[in-house]
Amino acid sequence: MVFNQKMMVRKYIKSLVMILFVLCVGVQESSAQRWFKASSLEFGLIGGASHYSGDLTNNKFFEARGLKGSIGVITRYTPREMVTFRLSAQYGQLEGDDAWYEDPNDVNNRGLNFTSDIWDFTGAAEFNFNSIDTRQKSGVIPFAFIGASVFKYNPKAAFEYDPTTDLALYLGQSYNDLESRDGEEIELQPLGTEGQQTTEFNERERYSLTQVAIPVGAGFKFKLSHKWTVGVEYGARITFTDYLDDLSDSYVDPTRLQSQYGAMSAAMSVRDRNFDPVFFENSPRGESDKNDLYGILGLSVTYRIYGNRTICPSF
Repeated sequence: MVFNQKMMVRKYIKSLVMILFVLCVGVQESSAQRWFKASSLEFGLIGGASHYSGDLTNNKFFEARGLKGSIGVITRYTPREMVTFRLSAQYGQLEGDDAWYEDPNDVNNRGLNFTSDIWDFTGAAEFNFNSIDTRQKSGVIPFAFIGASVFKYNPKAAFEYDPTTDLALYLGQSYNDLESRDGEEIELQPLGTEGQQTTEFNERERYSLTQVAIPVGAGFKFKLSHKWTVGVEYGARITFTDYLDDLSDSYVDPTRLQSQYGAMSAAMSVRDRNFDPVFFENSPRGESDKNDLYGILGLSVTYRIYGNRTICPSF
């Protein structure tokens, strides 16, 4: 009899331990599920348009003729409803052209232009101005973002051979030797078109083709379901360079550029048909007191791989 009682006590103790164990696991799972509801991770695509603003946009922040397509990938992680962290990598193009604004016959027309591929890598924090209950399948979240970007660019311009210009006559035979390169797309940074690192202008450093920027922007996220979200946004990249377009400072005598970097440097530095050495020497080529910037208008589509719903029914 006593033996049976001891066996029953042991069974009760074992049962109690099992119940406590299950309860502890249940509490932990409940906490995990609450965290799972509050957090989410999304991956997707982002496309849209990129633009440049600088010395070749006639003091405009935005020029519709300079809009170029962009595309990339984006991921968002939301640990709490009001803050989202994001990473994106995007490819786009930038363009600026004096011909958009000036009369070709104007003696003050610089005749300068450029295009550039741009690779933008951005990490930012999004501050959400609205929260959506995880049980809702749809809703709108306005947001603003700020962060840090690293970008790569490479300004280029087409060389247009014209032996009748004043510059061609000034440079002589060395310019005529460029005839075979008519229409060629020329990389501008290696040419030192403003005398960078020449003997006379050694203080002018050659600009780097990899730079950092501060992205600042805002937009809206539209939750279409528990899994899919569409976003619309605009972000300006505040840069620390004035050479997105390869111009910033003053003109340099083309013969100096020719002796240092060759005739192509001189030809791409001065593209005005009405070249006058006396007028051009040290005259402004750009506005060195203003840095350039670029912006990206984006449309994103992301898929939530986890979050915003529990993985199993809660009780």
